[in-house]
Amino acid sequence: MKTIPTNTQERSGKLPRREFLRLTAVSGAFLAVGCSPGVGGDSKITTIDPAGGSDISLNQFVVINTNGRVLLYNHRPEMGQGTFQAIPMILAEELEVDVEQIEILPSAADEKRYGSQMVVGSRSIQTEYANLRNMGAAAREMLKQAAANRWQVEVSECKASLGEIIHNSGKKLTYGELVEEASKQTPPESPPLKAPADFKVIGQSTARRDIPVKTNGSAVYGLDIQVPGMLYASVERSPVFLGKVISFNDEKAKAVPGVKAVVKTQRNVWGHTREGVAVVADNYWAANQGRKALEVKWDSGGLENNSSATILKKYKVDAANEGVSLAEAGNVSSVGGEGKVVEAAYETPYQSHVCMEPMNATVSIKDGKAEFWGSTQNPNGIRSQLARQLNIDPENVAINYTFMGGGFGRRSMTDVAEEAADISLQVGAPVKVVWTREDDLTQGPFRAASLNVCRGKVAGGKVVTLEHKVVAQEIQNQTSDKMEAGRQLMGGINTEYEIPNFRISGVLQKHYVPITYWRAVYHTTNCFAHESFIDELAIAAGKDPLDFRLDMLKSHPRYTKVLQTLAEKTNWYAPKEEGVGRGVSILERSGAFTGMVIEAKKENGKVKPVKITTVVDVGICVNPDTVRAQTEGSIVMGLTATFKSGIRLENGAVAQSNFHDYNMLVFEECPPCETYILQNEEKPEGAGESGLANVAPSLCNAIFDLTGVRVRKLPLDLGAIG
Repeated sequence: MKTIPTNTQERSGKLPRREFLRLTAVSGAFLAVGCSPGVGGDSKITTIDPAGGSDISLNQFVVINTNGRVLLYNHRPEMGQGTFQAIPMILAEELEVDVEQIEILPSAADEKRYGSQMVVGSRSIQTEYANLRNMGAAAREMLKQAAANRWQVEVSECKASLGEIIHNSGKKLTYGELVEEASKQTPPESPPLKAPADFKVIGQSTARRDIPVKTNGSAVYGLDIQVPGMLYASVERSPVFLGKVISFNDEKAKAVPGVKAVVKTQRNVWGHTREGVAVVADNYWAANQGRKALEVKWDSGGLENNSSATILKKYKVDAANEGVSLAEAGNVSSVGGEGKVVEAAYETPYQSHVCMEPMNATVSIKDGKAEFWGSTQNPNGIRSQLARQLNIDPENVAINYTFMGGGFGRRSMTDVAEEAADISLQVGAPVKVVWTREDDLTQGPFRAASLNVCRGKVAGGKVVTLEHKVVAQEIQNQTSDKMEAGRQLMGGINTEYEIPNFRISGVLQKHYVPITYWRAVYHTTNCFAHESFIDELAIAAGKDPLDFRLDMLKSHPRYTKVLQTLAEKTNWYAPKEEGVGRGVSILERSGAFTGMVIEAKKENGKVKPVKITTVVDVGICVNPDTVRAQTEGSIVMGLTATFKSGIRLENGAVAQSNFHDYNMLVFEECPPCETYILQNEEKPEGAGESGLANVAPSLCNAIFDLTGVRVRKLPLDLGAIG
């Protein structure tokens, strides 16, 4: 399996025919079918003339050569989400080939051709499913027609199977034998697609092709990149956010063998300039040793009195504001009469992404051109960033993206590449910048901290009014003082509940602490508050929490099915085992509907989750094994955020520095997980974050069921619950 072409021209997306043939390893005839203009637009099936002119436009496309080899150019990076297996599975289904027959290769970074190539929000399968099926079906029909023409029979007498066209009489031709004739045909505009009931590949669990290369060490990550003449840089940055360099002494750093230069550098983080001093050497060890020998004086950035406590204090003061209405129905202020009013506020901290592969970027600036190598969720963004930064045309920026050792949203930022470009420009050589674990934990960006304030009223066993106010920073709203809270802030708040009077509002916070996307984003903070509060309302109404939700979602068949299945799989209505608490929550994220029940016990004076049952509806499930893995990976991350970790700020800086004081979940802390995937024919939805946001409310609801203690602040201390 190839992992990354490193030749600039190969990644440019527009190749002379000779280069196209070399790259695709086809000789002479081939069948190339693609989509134009590509993902994000009104796609149209196109073909590439194998005898064509000098410029062959490579969009999202598949090539079949005379040996029957199938190449699929994928324009989205793989960060562990499983698309390198799921995407060829979709193509294989309609093309009628064995999925192992398809070789998947990364394509160029080119937003004009492919649309956004950023991998966030679990969108890869959602956005590519239709195009991949249409490309596969079009190629299949062209091959069938070619066979029918050769045999002088009706095309209806031919069928495709495992890379062959078979006539009713039993005679066969391979795809490779037919590509030359097929390539001369006009592709069908609307090729017939299979009914889901006829799927043979989609819906089957298949082993991911990227796992062997990731386990035997042959996969290429950003950290593995080596380019001729490359130097390494380690950057000392202010421990205090916004701290500026007053002065630095590099005498001892330059005395370290291997150190070539010491330069001041900077990067822009959401409108704030972050300064650093880079030690550049011919190996990473020397660069890091030189960095330790640096003597840098920083100012405090005026943040010496800032901490998590002062931020939360401001949040609580600002929570008194009405906020911007983000969603509204009925009139929450007009409800009087009998009933019980419930009020609660929930707090969540900043969270670090802590990707296993440290942040890194390699950039070369030479002769008015730039080239990037590295692990990124945002190849288009890096291309645009480098073009702006260097004031050059984007056509002069080449992007080579690799596998990622975790992303979780952190690698959607372009800041590390900006830093590498700045240093490369100063030293006149390709430069790889590597962040240490300490850099990653102390510099951010992070998931936003939040305060969620809820107020509701129940009467007659039902919710008659619900107000949910979110007080937090907003990712796309960190640079301008004129902007107000936007709908991004309300992620994870269920608007499908049938509540006659409700209002969701946002109170925007502006801070020096940088934030960005964190797996499942605001769903992880808001759902903790919302689904915990729904539980509080259910208790106040004297209702079973699961039935309480079912009653408010009775007009939503998918939520209803998830909840009913969850009740069945957990024996919800059977008498509980003594000493066991159960908590339930439900959520929609990226189109997927997820319900979760966590069971908790108290052992040796400490509460612990003992079983997690999840039911997920992602529509058509391409690869159940991947969906199950993503769900259970999300659970592990959710457990970590619920009772293990949280960024703490003191004196304008992060108080933690590494895994010794920013703890992660360990094996023995993870309870058994059961994941059930519902089967239906709804369009595929995102599965990459399913389950993460359910963990905190399900566990906290289970703790209340077990102990009567309501948890409203994360991370919680499992040993401190009464």
